Amino acid sequence: MPNEDDRIEFPEDEETKEITQQEAEANPELGPDPSASKEGVLEQEDPGSFEEREVEAAEDLLAEQAPEDEPGGAPISNHQRRALRLALTQKGIRETPPGSNVNIYSKYFGFGAQFWCADFVAWSLDRTGNRDHKVPWGYPSAVENITRWGKRNGKIHSQPRKGDIFTRKDGKHTGWVVSSQGTGFTTIEGNTSGPDGRVIYVASHARDAASGTYFFVRHHWE
Repeated sequence: MPNEDDRIEFPEDEETKEITQQEAEANPELGPDPSASKEGVLEQEDPGSFEEREVEAAEDLLAEQAPEDEPGGAPISNHQRRALRLALTQKGIRETPPGSNVNIYSKYFGFGAQFWCADFVAWSLDRTGNRDHKVPWGYPSAVENITRWGKRNGKIHSQPRKGDIFTRKDGKHTGWVVSSQGTGFTTIEGNTSGPDGRVIYVASHARDAASGTYFFVRHHWE
């Protein structure tokens, strides 16, 4: 079983009600912001080392067959593994046309052009699940909904583990954790950019939980 020592408890009166689509559309500040995805990215410091970790993480996911194969007493579910594998296959997928916010992940849920980091997470989870175009946190496009669902269900942790969904505490960005090394973690995330900051696509990044920027939503999806 995973180590639960880093689980975060929240006051019972803290707001955890889901944000609806109508609320999000009427209040853009409740939604994600792709400019925030660039904050906290570390791989530019040592691109070679990051690329090696990225390849190792992808190879490990491809090689694993079942949760009981996971070393270290912290297995992930088969559904988590399928979602991560699918998410990794999307690396490099871009908005079409560039800069338009038109993307296949939001379209899957019936939405038009919009910021789409949360839709990418929701898409990879649902496409490897029952494909009912729904996710447990309700309106799929709000990062804050992922966090609030985690708070309601006691799923928020302070440190990253493979298979977690990371969310920025300000609700501005989200993605998957594909590997972790102490407080450092490697991601696959949508609606993000590379070193030049101009191209918006699906990419992997290196981040650090020691910054205090992130929550980690941990659930063994079935």
